[in-house]
Amino acid sequence: MIGSTTANRGRELITFAKAQLSTGAATLAEWALVWVLAASGVYYVTAAIAGALCGGLLDFSIKKWWVFGTARRFAAGEAFRYAMVSGLSALLFGAAVYAFVDGMRLRMPLAVVAASIVVGIVWNYPLQRFFVFSAARSARSTT
Repeated sequence: MIGSTTANRGRELITFAKAQLSTGAATLAEWALVWVLAASGVYYVTAAIAGALCGGLLDFSIKKWWVFGTARRFAAGEAFRYAMVSGLSALLFGAAVYAFVDGMRLRMPLAVVAASIVVGIVWNYPLQRFFVFSAARSARSTT
């Protein structure tokens, strides 16, 4: 019994680390797009939302294929849940960037980083772990 608990913890730590790498790669892509769009004259809130949506698509793909290993099956429910969480995440991210830039007068790059951290910790990770990919996680833990 103890050996299986230790093995489960080890698997959970590996899954957590892979999820953080996925999020990091998607975040870098998101930030790059935000800064390129904003430097090109796109309104910064629009750029932030576009970046968040593109980062979300990349993150879903990486998590589905690599982190949670659910690529063998198409799960419409998984995609729908992720789209709901990501869509709301993009709106929260845009609102947070706006609040940090126009409300707190932070520079746009710092506002993007701060908004990413806040939305990622408070919204994205908990909902992805317990809502979006929960069925995939429970199926993997029983094998």
